[in-house]
Amino acid sequence: MTSRMEAPLETIEGTVERVVFAAGDGGFAVVRVAVPDREAPVTVVGPLGGMQPGEAVRVEGAWERHPAHGDQLRAERAVAIEPRSEGGVERYLTGLRGIGPKLAQRLVGAFGVRAVEVLAEETWRAAQVPGVGNKRAAQAAADAKERRAEREVMVFLQGQGVSAAWANRIRKKWGDQAIARLKHNPYLLAREIPGIGFHTADQIARGMGIGEDDPLRIEAGVYHTLETLADEGNVYAPRAALLERAGAVLSGDPARLDEALGHLVAQGAVILEDDGAWLPRLHAAEVALAGRIRTLLDAPRTPPPPPRGDRARRAMEALSTGQRRAVDGVRAGGVVVITGGPGTGKTTVVKAIVAQWEEARRRILLAAPTGRAAKRLAEATGRPAQTVHRLLEWGRRGGGGGVAWGRDERRPLEADLVVVDESSMLDLPLARALVQAVPLGATLLLVGDVDQLPSVGPGQVLADVIASGAVPVARLSEIFRQAEGSRIVENAHAILAGRMPEGAVEGAGRLGDFYVVAAEDPPRARDLVVRLCRDRIPKAFGLHPTRDVQVLTPMHRGEAGTEGLNRALQEALNATPSENGLQRGGRPPLRVGDKVLQSRNDYDREVWNGDVGEVAAIDPEGPAVEVFFDERRVRYEGEALGDLELAYAMSIHKSQGSEYPAVVITLLPQHFVLLRRNLIYTAITRGKKLVVLVGSERAIRRAVETADAERRYTRLRERLGVRT
Repeated sequence: MTSRMEAPLETIEGTVERVVFAAGDGGFAVVRVAVPDREAPVTVVGPLGGMQPGEAVRVEGAWERHPAHGDQLRAERAVAIEPRSEGGVERYLTGLRGIGPKLAQRLVGAFGVRAVEVLAEETWRAAQVPGVGNKRAAQAAADAKERRAEREVMVFLQGQGVSAAWANRIRKKWGDQAIARLKHNPYLLAREIPGIGFHTADQIARGMGIGEDDPLRIEAGVYHTLETLADEGNVYAPRAALLERAGAVLSGDPARLDEALGHLVAQGAVILEDDGAWLPRLHAAEVALAGRIRTLLDAPRTPPPPPRGDRARRAMEALSTGQRRAVDGVRAGGVVVITGGPGTGKTTVVKAIVAQWEEARRRILLAAPTGRAAKRLAEATGRPAQTVHRLLEWGRRGGGGGVAWGRDERRPLEADLVVVDESSMLDLPLARALVQAVPLGATLLLVGDVDQLPSVGPGQVLADVIASGAVPVARLSEIFRQAEGSRIVENAHAILAGRMPEGAVEGAGRLGDFYVVAAEDPPRARDLVVRLCRDRIPKAFGLHPTRDVQVLTPMHRGEAGTEGLNRALQEALNATPSENGLQRGGRPPLRVGDKVLQSRNDYDREVWNGDVGEVAAIDPEGPAVEVFFDERRVRYEGEALGDLELAYAMSIHKSQGSEYPAVVITLLPQHFVLLRRNLIYTAITRGKKLVVLVGSERAIRRAVETADAERRYTRLRERLGVRT
């Protein structure tokens, strides 16, 4: 664990002697800096922007103490400067292309501390130094000019109040055009640099003298508002709603907001359709998705024959009448939906479908949006299943060097039947990529529970496809014998009907599977959750407190949110001392044995948003951690460490697509803004053997009785419903 010493920011200048560690993304690094008047080099850590040995640097930061490495300077601002001594110039020249230690010494002998300047500006003179020559001089001069341009960019950006970490990202994205682009329109930062939002760009712009009523600021605010609405799940925004929301952000004149929207439309940054405003990528995705679904529906196909073999016939004989109709409907359709709640036999139907299509020697592919859901699908069917991202071969490099889908209409999947489970999690961009990769004549089967929460990303694809009436839908509603008597299943259906869930009635030494524990305030709820996970559930049910039990909550902040619960559960369930953990700013240190969650898709590591693993090892020298994900060991270092969150508790949204032996759910009055029927329904249907609701009756009732989830603005239903 690294502790920050109580000290003000300090600035040092020196020469980089050695790069101890540099993350692959060029951001985080650990370097040794030789500082005049200091006996030993200073260890500097932070976003050091690809600095090289021999470079002179100016670093501003705060001192902290590492238990293994002693005092080190945590950089907040760091820029390369021109070397100021002959020794520094010599080390700098040694790092340039074509120049080794001997030639660097000769150049310094000839030109002194001006050697770098002569090399860059009067290359012909440097070429006359014995052993250098025209070719080496030209290579080294180009390298020196490139580094000078990078240095100028970093100095300018940090002079505008941009942190070293962001300055490095901006420089990598925009290169030597960074200064010109930032001066032209600093709000491009919010649009083009991932992670920089409007408010950060606005602070930089205001520091550069851009006023509150500047047209650039108003346009950026309107665009930011549209992106925010997309982040909330909307595919478009009604014009009036967009301008009203933007006005709250900008406090601007409505007429000027409307004028700014018009400019964005003229630039092609926003699309207007029927008085709705769209981000172009989402408009294109929805139009393409609807068009491809209609094409798949209309394409000729040869359905598999009725089952004749013993396995397929036995699978059909075990089905109810409604389930048989669902299986038969898949044989004839180009796109088909099977939806139903817990206990209605969706998995049984999928197994029968797979058996029938296997008997007919048809090619079958199985997938789900998350790794856990794919693993469950594989276990249920006895066939390989994978994430949708892997199915579509995300990560192939396109002609321009960018990351792209490896499967699309030009290189479709080799399949006659594509089954996607947990389809309520498909957002618009992912659904578009999926349908474009399904070959004409094949069948796409979407399986999911439409009553669950919609996707985290924009759209509500499964709900819109069902509501359109354009796609055959099999609704499973009958609860089967294996689910009868389960309070989890009964309460799930009761909640959908607007009735309060009921706790278990125990008797004759028999444990129930659904409990309601009263708690009115966050501290009591937090303490109850800790006792349940640490003591009561493991003792009564024999379940492991971290691998088998998952805590779910609607919110992140607060004592009964993910942040407070994770801190409390980490202390209660992980015996590894905190001083042996890896500190990450103000977040709890990661320790060996911690349950962790991947917070975004990482295509390089093939770990997806929502994947849960366990910290297997910590490398303080890196610093780095290694995490087990389903028996696969993944290493995290540099900026990637920020993608890991503690996962003893997670948001209900993050739990979609997963099932756990036991779930403990907190619902409190503080969560009122988020309490909806589909939220509590999604939460309790994550539990297979045990569900414990910890909260107030008032909060639970609010969730059950609030049937209308916040409306998402989409037009997929209308696009599918109009057949042309």
